[in-house]
Amino acid sequence: MPNHTEYRAFTITYDEPVNKLVTPVGVLPVLTANKAAANAPVEVDALWDTGATMTCIKPALFDRLELHLQDATRHTMLAGIGGKIAAKLTQIHLFLVYNLEIEYLSVCVADFPSDADILIGMNVIGMGDFAVCNTDNKTSFSFVIPPFPNRINFADQADAANKLTTQDSIEP
Repeated sequence: MPNHTEYRAFTITYDEPVNKLVTPVGVLPVLTANKAAANAPVEVDALWDTGATMTCIKPALFDRLELHLQDATRHTMLAGIGGKIAAKLTQIHLFLVYNLEIEYLSVCVADFPSDADILIGMNVIGMGDFAVCNTDNKTSFSFVIPPFPNRINFADQADAANKLTTQDSIEP
């Protein structure tokens, strides 16, 4: 019997070109003593950042969900525009959309310059395929887990489109 891979995906389209990819996500605390907080995901905004290696939550969200640290003595070093910081780790269940959940995700507790409460880094983005498009003066992006076996290759698409254009202009 063949092995069937189940893909989970979403696409977000903005009504205009944007310079930040922000989406609503659900957060369900894992390491919390607050049983009420562990019953239903809290919806917050997430900023997608391919320049970040780790997913981070702001300290205010950490406090709001009454999260605990994975290990009070363990931290990870984060480097960014503001320099290096030692960030503590906690765990959450992250709902990118209702049917796309990442369970037991280790996240850093760190502040970052955005109105969003979560910064989604490459530890999540790298789990799948991620594409950004700017067609018809609207930005959209799409994400799927797990990644598809065939890679998206815009260079091949451009070559094929250019060959068609060249052939059309040559024909009488």
